[in-house]
Amino acid sequence: MSNGIKNLGITALVLLGFLAGCSALSTQESTATPLPAPTADLRGQLVFAAKTAEKEDYELFLLDVKSGSIQQLTNNDFEDIAPEFSPDGTQIAYSANPNGAYDLFLLDLDTLTVKPLLVDDTDKTEPVWSPDGKYIAYQSNGYGDNDIYTISVQDRTVQRLTEEDSQDTQASWLKNGKGLVFVSDRDGDFEVYSLDIHSRSVTQLTNNEFYDASPVCSPDGETIAFLSKREGSFNVYMMNMDGTEETTLVQDKDTNHSPEWSPDGEELAFISDSDTHSGIYMVKIGSGEIYQVLDGYFHYAGLSWKN
Repeated sequence: MSNGIKNLGITALVLLGFLAGCSALSTQESTATPLPAPTADLRGQLVFAAKTAEKEDYELFLLDVKSGSIQQLTNNDFEDIAPEFSPDGTQIAYSANPNGAYDLFLLDLDTLTVKPLLVDDTDKTEPVWSPDGKYIAYQSNGYGDNDIYTISVQDRTVQRLTEEDSQDTQASWLKNGKGLVFVSDRDGDFEVYSLDIHSRSVTQLTNNEFYDASPVCSPDGETIAFLSKREGSFNVYMMNMDGTEETTLVQDKDTNHSPEWSPDGEELAFISDSDTHSGIYMVKIGSGEIYQVLDGYFHYAGLSWKN
């Protein structure tokens, strides 16, 4: 993997079209052929980035999961990726590269106006809101490799949380807002770690020879969904917050990425890419059944789900 790809983290893996176990995994039965989504049982909205044709740029779109209606939120000649709803659902934080490097922006959902959050000459990607909406964590390559930072939404104060000589990427907030889970190759390959923001102490949660990626904490704060390249392609797994009791949620030959919990924690949405197809799917946590939520776009790059 080239340094250029590693410097962008999971965003680059999505953009370039590809996204290596210490214990046995329990496996839930999954539907071989995805079923139409049970939209009558779903609620809320998904924001996602997608291309409408192979040579066009990524734009942001809003999907009402019950009605299936789609609204395009951005329309420009650069990349808009990695959208994330604010906790109150009124704004979307995302990355875009109108000036060459990926910067952070805020989009107001009522007016569709866009304001810059953080703009400089470094790549800043994968923004995620703290549970109280006061901070946004993100990854930046300002010191050569990626580190995890936070920025205050109110006064734009920036704090660097990791300083290892490694790629630290793909943060997700703990429910209590006092820490994050993230991915790092600080021990030689990419594993999932947790970080206490106050003490800066780091705990390793996965430990295997495979590429683990994209941890996201469940709404109840009990489990972490994540990706791992254990069967030749990136699939979706789940574990307890302390890294125990790993479970397979999605396993196939496609590249699965961008896991995102439903607000009630009963489903997990994800993007799946093959050589010929890209779409948004979801897996029911209790049964392992997989449903197709949306296709029809050339490629997808990031998901967020709100009530």
